[in-house]
Amino acid sequence: TSFPPDDIARQRQARRREVDKAIAWSRHRRVTAAQAATGTPGRAYNRLEAKLARMLDAAEVEYRWQFPLGHYVYDFLLPDRLLVEVHGTYWHADPRSYEGRKLTPDQRRNCLHDVEKKFFAAGRGYR
Repeated sequence: TSFPPDDIARQRQARRREVDKAIAWSRHRRVTAAQAATGTPGRAYNRLEAKLARMLDAAEVEYRWQFPLGHYVYDFLLPDRLLVEVHGTYWHADPRSYEGRKLTPDQRRNCLHDVEKKFFAAGRGYR
């Protein structure tokens, strides 16, 4: 099912207001880490992640969903210490769509966070 564009815009505005608050952002990280630690689904799981999980299941690939490492949580841990992050085009400024375009503050923050997560994992022997 798809939502009307004005509903999507309102949802995005509400999420931005929530994330802009440092307390809300800190709470989101704690909740995500708790979900990962207990293996219970929640806001940390999204449709793209669920789709990849179904594909991995169909291919009989072993994985761990929502893998905590240090103060980060990665979407998937696959065999041979391979971490997979599932990102949407807009929020993580997919370079195929956003190359040379001005990014929003949210996109810049998310891209920086993505790079920090990548280097953190690499420093601990993960790919």
